Amino acid sequence: MIAIRTPDQRLRIFVSSTMKELANERASTRAAIEQLRLIPVLFELGARPYPPRDLYLAYLRQSDIFIGIYGQQYGWIAPDQEISGLEDEYLNAGGMPKLVYVQSPAPDRDPRLSAMLRRIQSDGLSYRDFATSDELGTLIADDLAVLPSERFDFGIELPETGRPSRPLPVQASRFVGREREKSIVRDLLISADARLVTLVGVGGIGKTRLALEVGSDLIGRFEGVVMVALDEVSSADLVVSSIASALGVSESPGQSLRDLVINYLRPRKMLLIVDNFEHVMAGAGVLGQLITGDGPGDAACHQPGTAASVR
Repeated sequence: MIAIRTPDQRLRIFVSSTMKELANERASTRAAIEQLRLIPVLFELGARPYPPRDLYLAYLRQSDIFIGIYGQQYGWIAPDQEISGLEDEYLNAGGMPKLVYVQSPAPDRDPRLSAMLRRIQSDGLSYRDFATSDELGTLIADDLAVLPSERFDFGIELPETGRPSRPLPVQASRFVGREREKSIVRDLLISADARLVTLVGVGGIGKTRLALEVGSDLIGRFEGVVMVALDEVSSADLVVSSIASALGVSESPGQSLRDLVINYLRPRKMLLIVDNFEHVMAGAGVLGQLITGDGPGDAACHQPGTAASVR
C-alpha cells in the first residue's frame, strides 16, 4: 500500500477530470483550492499523465473531498481496465463528500461520459454547469467555502443569522419586469403564514427565473437559500437524495436519508427552491415532512424552513 501524507493536516481536495481537455479548468480549480488554503491533489503536480491505478487510488483514499469536473471526453482506459480512470475515480470515492461540475455546452460529449453522468444523477448527486474556466473557479471557491462547515466537525458554531448559503445559479441576463409577481412571492415567503409557495404555469414563462430572483433577494433573511434542481431526476424516490445532495447531507448507517435531512433542517430557517417538480409529483409528500419536521417519533420543528416549488 502506498502511504501519502500531508504533514500540516489541511483538507485535501482530490480533483478528477481529463487532463489535456480541461487543462485551463484544472488550473482554475487549483487556484480556487489554494486560495482557501486547502491542498489540491492533481497529478500534474509531479505525476505522469496516466498514473498507475494503485497510485491514484492511494491519493484518493487519503483525500477528504472529491471534485469531479467533466467536459466532453470520457478519458483514457488502461489496457487491463473496462472503464476509464475518470469513472474509476468517481466509483472509488465512495461516501466522500463530492462536488460535481459539468461543462455546458458540450455538443460532442462522449456517450460513455453521458452514461456516467446519468449514473451520478441516479446516485442522488446534483451537479453545477459551467461555461468557462473562470466561472468554474468561482463556483468551486464558493462551494468549498461552505462545504467543510457543513460536512466536517470543526467545533465552530455559526451565528444564528447570517449563515452562508450555497450560491444560486448565475443568470446570463438581467431580470426585467415582473416586479408585482416578485413582490407577491417575496412577501409570501417571509410571512409567518406561508410555509410552501408553488409557482405554476406553462413551460417557458420564467417561473424558475422568478424564483431565483426572489431567492437572491432573500439571502440574509434565511440561514441558507438553496436550489434543488429536479429536471434530471427520473423517480420520486430520488427527491430526498436530491435535496440531501443540495444541502450537503450525507448518508449515515442506521438512519434514513429523509430523517437526516429533517434533522439538518430542524434548527435552521432555510429557503429551498425546488425546481421542476411536475414529473415527480409522487414525492410531494416529502416536502411536507421536511417543512414540518415530522419524522418517525418527531414533533414538528420549532424553526421550520420554507420551500418554494416550481412546476
